[in-house]
Amino acid sequence: MQGEDLFVLVFVVGIIAGVIVILMAMRQRSLQLEMQHRERMAMIERGQVPVDLPAVHRLGGVQQHLIRRPATGSRSMSLGIIVTALGLGVMTIISVAGGSPEIGVGIGGAIVILGVAFITNSLVSRNDVSAAAPPPQRDDLT
Repeated sequence: MQGEDLFVLVFVVGIIAGVIVILMAMRQRSLQLEMQHRERMAMIERGQVPVDLPAVHRLGGVQQHLIRRPATGSRSMSLGIIVTALGLGVMTIISVAGGSPEIGVGIGGAIVILGVAFITNSLVSRNDVSAAAPPPQRDDLT
């Protein structure tokens, strides 16, 4: 077995193992969400209010600072990781299959730089959000 054949074999096995790990994680998350849903439905059937709802939301009022929204930084981080992996994949494919590592590094490297820019953006926006002061709390509800 030559070096190139071994590289391709390791690369293919790595891709298959990664897909299997991702599928297992998705299944685990699905089961976890299903269990949370069943618990929530059982509480509602017994006439109890699920614990995970904010107290203000249970009373009918909605205050925007109590509702949790996904941070834009986490979306940028996910997108950056995906784009970086895509760039590394394109770089590998062009370098190995095309037989020209210079062109592979050039094209794949440009995509990797874009992915790194998304990751940097997520880190910068995460720091901006953590530096912001929380909204003032009022104790008197008159």
